[in-house]
Amino acid sequence: MKAIVTVVEKITSEAHINIPDGLTSTAIKQHITDRYNSGEMLTEMNIFHVDFESISAHIDSKPYINWHQGNPCDNRAYYFCKLGRFSLTLLTDTEQNLTRTEAYLGNFKQLIYISEKEISKELATVELQNFLNGLAVELQILSHIEFSEDSV
Repeated sequence: MKAIVTVVEKITSEAHINIPDGLTSTAIKQHITDRYNSGEMLTEMNIFHVDFESISAHIDSKPYINWHQGNPCDNRAYYFCKLGRFSLTLLTDTEQNLTRTEAYLGNFKQLIYISEKEISKELATVELQNFLNGLAVELQILSHIEFSEDSV
């Protein structure tokens, strides 16, 4: 098993530098900026403090959908699966050659995916897994949203 660990941290570095006497506030800022931009100050910077914003791990193994067969009716076969907070259903209609897949999220059964196509049960499962994997990636991106104090 392989895991990708992402650490977001805010590092505060400190450097003790000599500033010429008699400079204005603006000139002091410019002197420090010039030293930093030239790279002179980087060799004098020591990590002073580290704040960990977040840490997360993504296990690189796909959860596979294992369908459980429900009670069939007429020319339809019904399958269901529970993956964490997701409820998945698959319904095949041999008369119309259709496969319908649905994904619901949470206790309130919010519908987040629906597909009805003339495809096999296996291909419908692959499409559903691809949707769920893409959704996981997008949700991971959302977990890194930050708001600056100025904009709030």
